[in-house]
Amino acid sequence: MTMEEIATGGGILLVAMTLIQIAPIKLDPWSAVARAIGRAINGEVITKVDRLERELLGMKENLEERDAISCRARILHFGDETIHGVRHTKEHFDQILRDITTYERYCDDHPNFENNTTVLTSRRIKDIYEDCLKTADFL
Repeated sequence: MTMEEIATGGGILLVAMTLIQIAPIKLDPWSAVARAIGRAINGEVITKVDRLERELLGMKENLEERDAISCRARILHFGDETIHGVRHTKEHFDQILRDITTYERYCDDHPNFENNTTVLTSRRIKDIYEDCLKTADFL
């Protein structure tokens, strides 16, 4: 092959690829070539980003679990206080009810998470709250 034949063939290929890209078929060889080159150049970076994304997701899950455990501890502590006759303000009840909601949602989303320790305590707190609302008997 001569240089002229190669140039003519390359020109035809260039025009064909451009026309194919414009065609409504959505066949886009330039993007495919660019993606392949980008992956070849950035393969190591992509691998690291994928690993960091998995680690970040794991950290997020751990943080959500710790938050649920903290809510559980506050619920149980608040429940113990009510058993021992400690009175609370409406704001304290509102906060513990938010904790109960957060905790229950986490437990619903994570069925393997231990939940049997707060069910009765949460019900007792809600009952006391309703009684305090009826009688306006908050601290």
